[in-house]
Amino acid sequence: MALSRSFVLGQHYPGTSAVHQSGALVKLVSTIALMIGVFVATKTVQYIPIVLLLAVGIGVSRIPLRFFARGLKPILFLIVLTVVVQVFFTPGTVIWQFWFVRITREGLGLAGFILCRLVLLTLVSVLLTASTSPIELTDAVSDLLKPLSHIGVPSAEIALVMSIAMRFVPTILEETERIIRAQVSRGARIGEGSLVVRMKSFIPILIPLFVSSFRRADDLAVAMEARGFRVGSPRTRYHARHFQSFDAFILLGTAAALSGVILWRLFL
Repeated sequence: MALSRSFVLGQHYPGTSAVHQSGALVKLVSTIALMIGVFVATKTVQYIPIVLLLAVGIGVSRIPLRFFARGLKPILFLIVLTVVVQVFFTPGTVIWQFWFVRITREGLGLAGFILCRLVLLTLVSVLLTASTSPIELTDAVSDLLKPLSHIGVPSAEIALVMSIAMRFVPTILEETERIIRAQVSRGARIGEGSLVVRMKSFIPILIPLFVSSFRRADDLAVAMEARGFRVGSPRTRYHARHFQSFDAFILLGTAAALSGVILWRLFL
């Protein structure tokens, strides 16, 4: 599978569902709140309210499950590594042992907890970026940081930089794949041999990738200036979003899920 297709975080999946049509600021605030809830939880069972709300959001969005599965592939190595480390190196009650390798009950519990945490963080982020266009996400980040503009923080520029960075991730991955194919067709052996040889084989890829990235950045700057973009100038929006009934449902559902996690941790 192509690199640009395997990395779906930051890619927009067009649709007409209620999740797509809801306000970007509402979805951004809800995503941040759910992420806070993920870190507040101390036990795997406390993730149930977040899982239920996330399942409803994915179902309503009508985004294919394979799209979310592709979003987990870039962190698959991190998930496997984390689970293996927790399973085999967490002290506690031993339930299986062979020579110096042992599995503890506490290790299995901690591995499952961290696995759920990584998966939930990724799925929540993918749902946000898949159901929100880059322009809407930029406006949402700008609105969220707008109070900081009173103390000199360039909220609009920060939001624009974040949006451009997310937008260019799949573009850079696609460019990397194109360069690799070009180098391989010229006889280069990418990813073969020892570790040192593999690292050296990527040098012919990094140099043209940097050149291409700087060229794209320069073209983008020229295009923005040609369209009248000026740093610090007030900007207007072509489409004005209004608060809808489904936005209230998202906020209420997020508040209920976050409250459920906090109450579960405090009293159960």
